[in-house]
Amino acid sequence: MSKRKLTRRQAWRIERKQQERSERAQRSEALGEEALASGELGPEQTGRVVARYGAQADVRDDTGTDHRCFLRANLGSIVAGDEVTFCAGPAGGAIVARSGRDTDLQRPDKFGKLRTVAANIDQVLIVIAALPEPHGNLIDRYLVATEVLGARASILVNKADLLDDDAHRARMDELLPPHP
Repeated sequence: MSKRKLTRRQAWRIERKQQERSERAQRSEALGEEALASGELGPEQTGRVVARYGAQADVRDDTGTDHRCFLRANLGSIVAGDEVTFCAGPAGGAIVARSGRDTDLQRPDKFGKLRTVAANIDQVLIVIAALPEPHGNLIDRYLVATEVLGARASILVNKADLLDDDAHRARMDELLPPHP
């Protein structure tokens, strides 16, 4: 099933509607009065996507509460880290608009087209296990992707207690840069 093609006018209207919803949510946060006409959903508010599950996403609001929300049509790609405007409800909320992204981590899909997998990242933790021995090439690829993203990278070694052999410890010292 191919993705629906939008005309330039349709894309412009969708973008304008999302912009209006974002502005309305910001006014609503300040005044605390505005609500959606549907009645079942609460007022529009901003939050950050923490997980994505197909047509639903978990959104964390400013108080730290998570809400399971459905995605409205024509929002574009929604990934973890996106700042969104959503309406919470008792049976699930709805994401109505997505704000711009500062950064996006991308990878190619099976057709070679770049897809965003996470957004608004400022630090990347690369977790490796001491055993089985990690691949230096893979660590390098993660470090390069982090550098291109403009984020800080940290390497976290899990199962370090398994490094009882001097040969394994020497190999791990070769792989990892000295820490400051």
